[in-house]
Amino acid sequence: MVAKGAMPPLVLTVADCRATYAQLRERGVEFTQEPIDRFGSVDAGFRDPAGNGWKMIQAARGTQ
Repeated sequence: MVAKGAMPPLVLTVADCRATYAQLRERGVEFTQEPIDRFGSVDAGFRDPAGNGWKMIQAARGTQ
């Protein structure tokens, strides 16, 4: 359902989006969006092996 656009992306909250992006990319994760500054945080998009879209969002400071 997510891969077909019927549901919003799943969300993964991380402490450092850019560092996690680099680690996951080295392991072969298919990213659809590089880390970008947005709304006072950083986020990136990727797909899991089933094709589901995920949003990886850096937790705002003080909310971890």
